[in-house]
Formats: sequence, C-alpha cells, structure tokens
Amino acid sequence: MRSWIAPLSVVLATMVEVSSAFTLNPLPANRRQSRSASCALRMSLDQELSRRTLLQGLAVAAAGGALPAFAAEKTSKKVSDAVTVKPGLSYIDKKKNDGILSGLTAGVNEGDFVVIDYIAYLRDGTIFDNTRKRGKPVAFQVGKKQVVPGLDQGIVGMKAGEERQIFMKSEFGYGARGVCIEDKGCLVPPNTDLVYDVTLISVGPSPI
Repeated sequence: MRSWIAPLSVVLATMVEVSSAFTLNPLPANRRQSRSASCALRMSLDQELSRRTLLQGLAVAAAGGALPAFAAEKTSKKVSDAVTVKPGLSYIDKKKNDGILSGLTAGVNEGDFVVIDYIAYLRDGTIFDNTRKRGKPVAFQVGKKQVVPGLDQGIVGMKAGEERQIFMKSEFGYGARGVCIEDKGCLVPPNTDLVYDVTLISVGPSPI
C-alpha cells in the first residue's frame, strides 16, 4: 500500500462511533406539531438543494474531465468557474481570500508544509473520510506523495482560510487498488472517482 494511504487508517479505526444521548422534557402538543411541520419543510428544501447540487456537480466535473455522480456540498459556483489542473483533475474555489492584503499572502507551492481539513466522498456521495468530524486536521508536505495525487496537486495555489472542491478521476485517487481490507470489504472501491472538499488551515515553506 502506498504511503499516501496511511491517513485512512484513522478512518478505519473510527468507523464505529458512540452517539451521545440527550434527555429532553416533553413539548406541549402545539409545539410538537410546529416542530414537526418545520422539520418536514426543512427536509423538502434539503431534497431540492440535493437535486440541484447533483446536476451542478455533474456539469462541473464533466468540464474538468472528472465524472463523479454528484457534487459533494452545496455551492453557488458555475461551470465556468471550474479550473482544470490536468485531464481528470479539476477544482472550484468555494471561498477565496480576495481582500486588500490577499496579494501579500503566499499560496501553496510544491515543497510547502500544509495543514488542511477535508471531507472526502466516493462517486455515489458516500463519505469515506472526514477530518472535520474527527477534529484532527491532516498535515503533510506538498509534492512528497504523502496524500493521494489529486489532493497533492489540487491544493496548489490555495491560501490559508480558502476552501476548494476538488474533482478527481480514480488515477488521481486510489486507482485500481482502492483501499480494501481482506474479508472486510473496501473503504474505497477500485477505480473510483473522488471528490474532496478542502479547507486550507495553514501553509508554510519548507525549512530546507
């Protein structure tokens, strides 16, 4: 298994979680009905947003050469906003630092040390890794094959605090091997396209 598969060992160790239990006082009937109606409306809106996100993600991915079956998170960006790094790898900047001092801030370059948070999805929308939920950002040196190639190359140019959605064909992810454990199934099936929603927390130059 390649070195950039290492961060997923944390995911495998945390696939079973214990949910916290909360005890609430019973609500009056009229408040229960109001809350029920509110939840129904929220579910309806979420479903509509999901359908829009699906169509938008397909169009953006196609423009960049990657073909995941969804867009990972809600975004107001257009297809024309997609940037192609190379065939099979593209991204959309969801949040840019474009203030007065942004020109003084360094973007990510090969060799830099970075700390990022991300949510990683399979082509069907299944989350297979989520550093935000774990509360443990990932630190690595760019260009040293410490993460999947699509993530390594897809964050170049980002500045601290920015958010980017990266679409990658399987060759920029885990390729034909996927991430599988004998008799345990596959966390990432072979030849699976991926989407990463990335937040760059910090970036610094190599000390050497």
